[in-house]
Amino acid sequence: MENEVNRREQNSSSLNDSEFPTATDPLLKQPNNSSDQNATDGTLAHSGPIQMNGGHAIQSDRLNIVYMIFLLHGVGVLLPWNTFLTIGYDYFVSYKLNGTDQNTEYRLNFFSYLTAAAQIPNLTLSLLNLFVVIKGGLHRRIYLSLLVIASICILTISFVFVDSYGWPFYFFIFTIASVVILNSANGIYQNSIWGLVADFPGQYTNAVILGNNICGILMAFIYIIILLSRIGIRLSASIYFGLALLTVIACGFSFRLLTKNKFYKFHVRKAVKSRATSCTDVLHEGEDICGNNSERKPSTPNPSLATYYAIFKESWRGLFNVWIVFFTTLAIFPSVLLKIELYPPGRTFDIFIYGDWTTSRMLFRQLTVFLNFNLFATIGSWIASYIQWPSTKSLTIPVVARLVFIPLFLACNYQTGTEPRNFVLIKDEWSFVILITFMSITHGYWSSLAMMYAPRQVDQSKSQIVGMMSGFFLVFGIASGIAFTFVEPHIVDLFGLLYPS
Repeated sequence: MENEVNRREQNSSSLNDSEFPTATDPLLKQPNNSSDQNATDGTLAHSGPIQMNGGHAIQSDRLNIVYMIFLLHGVGVLLPWNTFLTIGYDYFVSYKLNGTDQNTEYRLNFFSYLTAAAQIPNLTLSLLNLFVVIKGGLHRRIYLSLLVIASICILTISFVFVDSYGWPFYFFIFTIASVVILNSANGIYQNSIWGLVADFPGQYTNAVILGNNICGILMAFIYIIILLSRIGIRLSASIYFGLALLTVIACGFSFRLLTKNKFYKFHVRKAVKSRATSCTDVLHEGEDICGNNSERKPSTPNPSLATYYAIFKESWRGLFNVWIVFFTTLAIFPSVLLKIELYPPGRTFDIFIYGDWTTSRMLFRQLTVFLNFNLFATIGSWIASYIQWPSTKSLTIPVVARLVFIPLFLACNYQTGTEPRNFVLIKDEWSFVILITFMSITHGYWSSLAMMYAPRQVDQSKSQIVGMMSGFFLVFGIASGIAFTFVEPHIVDLFGLLYPS
């Protein structure tokens, strides 16, 4: 390891050090050890050239173009799926599936089917994407995934204006099949983006997290505007899916621009050279990333399971941190939060919300749950760009401590749907809103640090695989958190039996 560090320092000595941020720059200030070496190889915004080995000069990330493209892909990764979630009740349950028989099992449990159809293929394809080498490399995975996602958006928009009143079950089958295909492609897309961004300094990983959270803010604002505008459901559905389609198209064009960017090529080339001496590697098979017209050399062999296991043993703590952050959050948001009612039941809001009771209730959910969560999660992620505390070795302590939010929210007036709650510890909505704020900002901050830290725990030659592993454990955390929401009502009911009022 010491020889490897010395070799890197010798190779980097030919670079113009004045063009790189110093260790005092807030975005790049990291612990001084070899595992963090790759965190200090770039900059967010410097206008001068970076001198490469051999005297070739390339431009740095001018105008933060690479950073903004990764931010856009952070939005694009979640927006199509979030569209299904946001209008799921108004469009699917209340409109499209509200046919001749309104009490069908698939309509009453639509969100359970929707979640299963999304998370199972997403998790499966994220796992397979780690091990299966697709001819054409990482770029082809992303392009094909975006093409499939865009096709599903177009197909969904076309069915908005089709009358499905007489055949709601077949429309339900079509919707579930669309979600399966969408999230299968999205699993590959998301996992590939995490693997790609692992070759860059930590703030570029954080750009994807910021994009995820900005996506939530965008959807909350659109929902509120459409709700207050009182436009028709078909027009609102067209707006939602049309916006998702435009975002996916923008991601495709921006990725084309990204692959031609000199700053992007510099970091990808630098990472590939640390993995192999040829111009290709297992995640960039067949891609001319060296920027020359020389004959491409054969790709490196697919890493064995033993290699993956060895890398996992080096990085398991960081991967656990990623999993536990997202497990804790998804065990609460949004399922538990949406089932917390005013206490005592039937009273008016202490927080002023505009409009009649129905509108007020919907606005209360959007403002205090969705907008509150996504806004402060974004703020937390933004803070992580400038302040990184604690170190990689100590991060497990605060992320595990976040588990305390689960019993705190269950102590609110959380309704299980079986018996009225008699044992409620947190009764006013101000405490409820403040708890969401703290849960959100810690999610944004710790999730950013967990994703930024994970690839740094290994040598740069392994960072891309760890980045893809991080993407898988992120999805695994989401899926396991959602699964745990099916257990939480039974925990609350059992606690109510043990401690009746």
